[in-house]
Amino acid sequence: MEKIDLKYCPECHTEFKPQVEICSDCNVTLVNVKISKEPLAEIKWVQVKEFSGKLFAEMAGEILTNNHIPYFLKSDWLSVSHIVSAATIPGGSIKLFVPEDSQTSAENILMDLMD
Repeated sequence: MEKIDLKYCPECHTEFKPQVEICSDCNVTLVNVKISKEPLAEIKWVQVKEFSGKLFAEMAGEILTNNHIPYFLKSDWLSVSHIVSAATIPGGSIKLFVPEDSQTSAENILMDLMD
C-alpha cells in the first residue's frame, strides 16, 4: 500500500507539499495527512465501536471526520430490514468501522466514548 505524506489546511482543506508548514491563504498551521493510493474495495475495515443508538454513532463519526479519519456506520439487519433507525428498536445497534491502519488513532480519539 503506497501512501503519500502531505500537509493539509484544517481551515480551507487545501493540500500542500510536506515541507510547507503554514497555509498561505489562512495563515494557520498545517496538519499531516496521508492519502492512500489503495482502492476503497481493498481497504481492510475494522470495527472500533458498537453503539445502541444512531445519535452517538453519528457524533463519533463527526469526531473522526474532524480528525481526518475515514469511517463508515453499519446498522444491524433488524434496522435495515424494517427501514427504521436502530435507535428506535430495543437491542438495535450501529457499528463503527475505520481502516485498519487508523484503528489505534480512532480508538485513542474516541476513548471517552468507548466506555
